[in-house]
Amino acid sequence: MDLGLNGKVAMITGASRGLGRAMAKALADEGMQVSICARTKEAVDDAVAELTRSNASRVIGFVGDVTKADFARRWVDETAKQLGGIDVLVNNAGGAQPGALADLPDSAWQTTFDLNLFAPVRLARLCAPHLEKRGGGSIINIGSIYGRESGGPLTYNASKAALHSFTKMLAREFAPKKIRVNTIAPGSIIFEGGVWQQVFKANPAFEKDFISHDFPAGRLGRPDEVAYAVVMLASPRASWITGACIPVDGAQGRSIN
Repeated sequence: MDLGLNGKVAMITGASRGLGRAMAKALADEGMQVSICARTKEAVDDAVAELTRSNASRVIGFVGDVTKADFARRWVDETAKQLGGIDVLVNNAGGAQPGALADLPDSAWQTTFDLNLFAPVRLARLCAPHLEKRGGGSIINIGSIYGRESGGPLTYNASKAALHSFTKMLAREFAPKKIRVNTIAPGSIIFEGGVWQQVFKANPAFEKDFISHDFPAGRLGRPDEVAYAVVMLASPRASWITGACIPVDGAQGRSIN
């Protein structure tokens, strides 16, 4: 099936490894031009080189912190200039400051919300005029099953829930502009160098217990399984899907909404 993505332009945050890198590859495989960013130059350069080797699509990389307004603006402007416009924004970068409430200073909350909520808000605002100029497009926010139900660190749960809420309201605002806004809510995803791989190496007994209680399929998810959902939502063929939150979790989550 032709997904209508060939030649279009996608921007992806936190795309040097793991989920973001898998998303960049999946979109590039569909013929999209891809602009990625991350905070580490070596990782960005490696991702660009690998993505360029694996397909004929143009891939460009930027080094910077999406929580910084100056970098976000420069990344958007340079992407539009170098690739001719913007059609898809994927807000993938995220993280958390773990701890109990009494142990979390205001700065921990601010840091997490800056990354998980305010950076996507800013990038959506910066990219929207470019998407509208192209006749519409897609904004995909990577939330979490723990934005739909309780779980994970306090700062993570609260900020991802806020991101889900932002997505729903922005979808209603942007619908007249033919810009679709959706959330993907991954469950626990394992990949080389990721958090879950490190946790399981340190405590194999926890891995067995965690999987037996939380994963009906008997395993954690893979980055490419989330990436395929991103491709679907990026495609113009998903023209009537907006304001949605799509779990990609192998039934790990327990929310019925």
